[in-house]
Amino acid sequence: MKALLIIALLLLPLYIYWYYARLKSMLAAWAASNQLKILETRRGFFPPLRMMLTTSKEQTLMHVKVYDESTHRIRSGWLRLGSYWWGLLDADAIEVNWDDA
Repeated sequence: MKALLIIALLLLPLYIYWYYARLKSMLAAWAASNQLKILETRRGFFPPLRMMLTTSKEQTLMHVKVYDESTHRIRSGWLRLGSYWWGLLDADAIEVNWDDA
């Protein structure tokens, strides 16, 4: 029993580190591929209801503010990172819901 507790206490910080590193890399890759510069990110408490109801516990919702280099304007919106079943293991699964759309 003590061995399991020790293993869990050792693995938890590694998982937390991996989780936030994965979020950061997914956001950077998404921004670069869409010619956006990330100005601000935060885990929001009040995402749109339609996104909240269709998001699994493996996915992450984040509010972003970006500078769109192609239109030279600042946009904000909600990102859903990860796939429904695989979560952040699916690096290509990013869905955006712009506030002004």
